[in-house]
Amino acid sequence: MSTLPKPDQGAPKRLIRGNEEDLLEAFLEHIPDGVYFKDRNSRFVRISRSLANRFGLSDPAEAIQKSDFDMFDDEHAKQAFADEQEIIRTYQPIVEKEERETWPDGRESWVLTTKLLLLDHQGNIIGTMGISRDITDRKRVELELQEHRARLEELVAVRTTELMQANTLLEQDIAARKVAEQELSVKAQELASSNQALENLSLIDDLTGLYNRKGFLALAEHRVKLAYRSGEPFSIAFVDLDGLKHINDTLCHQIGNRALVDTAIVLRDSFRQSDILARPGGDEFAIFVAETDEDQIPSILSRIQKNMDARNAAPDRHFPLYFSIGIVCGTSAKDSNLETLLGRADALMYQQKRSKARPRGKAPDAEVKSQQ
Repeated sequence: MSTLPKPDQGAPKRLIRGNEEDLLEAFLEHIPDGVYFKDRNSRFVRISRSLANRFGLSDPAEAIQKSDFDMFDDEHAKQAFADEQEIIRTYQPIVEKEERETWPDGRESWVLTTKLLLLDHQGNIIGTMGISRDITDRKRVELELQEHRARLEELVAVRTTELMQANTLLEQDIAARKVAEQELSVKAQELASSNQALENLSLIDDLTGLYNRKGFLALAEHRVKLAYRSGEPFSIAFVDLDGLKHINDTLCHQIGNRALVDTAIVLRDSFRQSDILARPGGDEFAIFVAETDEDQIPSILSRIQKNMDARNAAPDRHFPLYFSIGIVCGTSAKDSNLETLLGRADALMYQQKRSKARPRGKAPDAEVKSQQ
């Protein structure tokens, strides 16, 4: 069994036998924490090498007779001075106090500080001493965690409220969803079949961004079948842009294309996303209008008229827009297919166009009139 060496075996004699000054010098030279001694006026008497490095001093002796006012900004220096004078007055030490140090260049650091009275051999107060450990990294992590926790708590509160609201809405929707599940399943199968059939079709009119004739026939035919099955009312509208040939002949085809685009904009603003709008070709437009019966047709025509008037009132207009419109209600022609309904709406549109016939050169009638 080995025995521990005696205190003077294997150890530098200077460290063991050295005087107090040697031991203090070694302590201040090598301790990683900041150690300092101050007089009664809080001026540095001696500091450790590590603290000198933090102060940006090449030699700890450079700190002698300086104070915190020479090292930090006034806010931190005043607080440190007040703490040390309170220790001298009350004999009460400060133990492991977290301090925020603010430096003249705006930097901030955090230390864990212990300060206590410094007495001579007769017990007289000669100043204070302290040791501070840099905890800047730890404090930064703590502050980040606090901010993260606050954000998390706020997020949890918001999400909790949203979940409660969503749960209420969900409970209200469950009954309706159960009723609709079977119908949705059937519609999903039919839509899947329709989507498969439409994969190789070009559905969009390049000029207006509306559906073209193929796209309209494919999509609207499917909606017509669903409407007849469910008993849901719908209408088919056929719109013709009056005077397109005159615009092309007197202005140019580019202006004529502008007229077609403007017509698409007016119609898109007048109908809903659930409706199907198309330009089958030329100056003709077709619309499947969902959930619409004969009583609602006047309001549709009114919206078109309002949007057309607003478009014509624009200051940069080079020509006015005028439409001829025919609208038929699908439920009044039970079991008619889409082509039949389009034909009827087309006939009503031409009936309106003939009623607005005018001598050559006369301006077209600006009023949109319904034919049902």
